[in-house]
Amino acid sequence: MNEAASTAQVQLRVADPRPRFPIGWFMVCQSSELERGHLLERTWMGDQIVAFRGESGDAAVLSAFCPHLGANLARGGTVVGDAVRCPFHSLRWDGAGRCVGSEYPGDPDYSVHAVAHHVIERFGFLFAWHHPDGGDPTFDIPELDLDGWTDVTVSTIPIAAHVETIHENGVDAVHFGIVHGFPLSEPRYAAVGASFHSEFHFATPNFLREGPPEITTFFDTDTHGLGYAHSLNTAEAVGLRYRVLLLTTPTTDDTTDFTIATTVQRPTDGDLIAGVPADEVADFMHRGAAGGVHQDIPIWEGLRHVEHPRLVKGDGPIPRFRRWAAQFRPDREAS
Repeated sequence: MNEAASTAQVQLRVADPRPRFPIGWFMVCQSSELERGHLLERTWMGDQIVAFRGESGDAAVLSAFCPHLGANLARGGTVVGDAVRCPFHSLRWDGAGRCVGSEYPGDPDYSVHAVAHHVIERFGFLFAWHHPDGGDPTFDIPELDLDGWTDVTVSTIPIAAHVETIHENGVDAVHFGIVHGFPLSEPRYAAVGASFHSEFHFATPNFLREGPPEITTFFDTDTHGLGYAHSLNTAEAVGLRYRVLLLTTPTTDDTTDFTIATTVQRPTDGDLIAGVPADEVADFMHRGAAGGVHQDIPIWEGLRHVEHPRLVKGDGPIPRFRRWAAQFRPDREAS
């Protein structure tokens, strides 16, 4: 056995050093799932959380466990005003984690705080900020203007893979041709703060009724932290423009919920895109995006992370992506 092969085997046996639950914004639910006066429970970043929407319409996310005696606030709890009421002893917790009242005689003060997470709502989804030490958000997720676009179609797939592995896939240039059947051309990449930008072209057979037999699509993708990526994709030859939103939320030590959301821009004149109704195109694009993820899943779930790989020419900027992603590791935040 030569030295290079021996080194590779050693690398494959090194434990994955990446934390399972990075710092950043991670999706909790769709905004439509959380009506005013309602709550829900989620497994999120290795713990149980309760999300609720108060009378004001503002959403909040707390640890599901009441700090008083540990009852699960989502199981029998209710929303009272802008707080969630514990089903065990009636203590009410607002979105900042403060106890704002109870049904104890005299309603005594209670200075203990529940664990509360910063939240934002963007393009129909509720995100919460994860930081193991409770640190404040250090970046934002930009809003999207979806006026003139089809209804967003959403699918969620639980995957036994690390969240960083899933996003690294987007800069693994060679795999697109081998796994998905469309080689990339003109790829470009840039890391800017908490965002990683990638863009490229690829050609596929035309699945629409009009236009050339082959169409070229321009993929323009921005990844914001390790919980969200947005691709704005354009096939000019057939007048097609669509978005793919990839929302990745680690739930347990072994599983990441991968949510795929897609929408197509409606034509300004009529409702046909190269002879096909826009809603039919939207359905096709969603099935295509989800199908691509399903092609990757067996590889992701069977993969053993190689921390220091020996890359082949053309692999894509994997080291650059990993250096960028390291900023979301709690153990490297200060470095």
